[in-house]
Amino acid sequence: MRLLLLALALLAFASAMALAAPFGWPFELFSHFRPQYAVAALLMALALAAFRRPGWSTVAVVLAVWHGAPVAQRALAEAPMVACAGAPFGVVTANLHYSNREFHRFTAWLGEHPADLLVVQELTPAWAEALEALPEYPHRHLVERGDAYGIGVLSRWPLEGVEPVDLAGDGHPSLVGDVIVDGQRLRFYALHARWPMTPSLARSRNLALDRVATLVRTGPAPAVVVGDFNLSPDSPAFGRLLGQSGLRDALVGPRWQPTWLTGFWPLALRIDHILLSNGVCVEGSSVAESIGSDHRPVTARLRLPAAPLAVSPGPGT
Repeated sequence: MRLLLLALALLAFASAMALAAPFGWPFELFSHFRPQYAVAALLMALALAAFRRPGWSTVAVVLAVWHGAPVAQRALAEAPMVACAGAPFGVVTANLHYSNREFHRFTAWLGEHPADLLVVQELTPAWAEALEALPEYPHRHLVERGDAYGIGVLSRWPLEGVEPVDLAGDGHPSLVGDVIVDGQRLRFYALHARWPMTPSLARSRNLALDRVATLVRTGPAPAVVVGDFNLSPDSPAFGRLLGQSGLRDALVGPRWQPTWLTGFWPLALRIDHILLSNGVCVEGSSVAESIGSDHRPVTARLRLPAAPLAVSPGPGT
């Protein structure tokens, strides 16, 4: 019984820290695990009720409801009704993990789940060489690095104006450019934000996301923002990104779908995202199976809002 009450006290402490998440680091670190808190609180409520401790059980129920509310809200969210008569368009984002050597595992998966636009993070020279085996993506812009911050974009459709952008001024590249889909220009922002385990890294991540929000808000539409944000939907920074940019999350639905550390549910989080501007329709989205990385790819089947003059895709499609 004492251990159960101690666990409840620790959960209450973590909840208080999560409540203070708008104040930033380190409180925000506690905000990412609200689905886990909700499940843990519910289990504690049942156990405390079994031990005939109704007061403490009620406390656990309150915590379960508070943490579960945003999870339920996202699960019940519906995509806005938008008339999309344009071309269908598939997007995949995948953090390859720079030390992952299972190149064939990813390329084989991609062969079975083709996309029109592929964004990869942690792109090393070895991974860039492995991706040369994908002739169906003739249009590409790759920034190879020996650390975890290489990034690349590969496309079936022509790319224009792609350039590396240092969003946070910390020397880590993101990619911004246009993909021309069936004659329609779609602006994309591909990024890998910093891992917010220290105050300075959290500031760099937030600066990059704030800059993306500004670029999306003031730039051409339609647009997609794709990549590893190192940020879960339960963080206030995620809500701020959506609010400032007008973007929406492509991965909505009733299932909890973590993308990182999925084999260990206490720490599993959804930190890889595909975000869309208004006017782009989502026909389906999902988190894929493991590709040997500590992340899982995210896929989205989109449809663009209009269908202007056709432009042929590159060879191999």
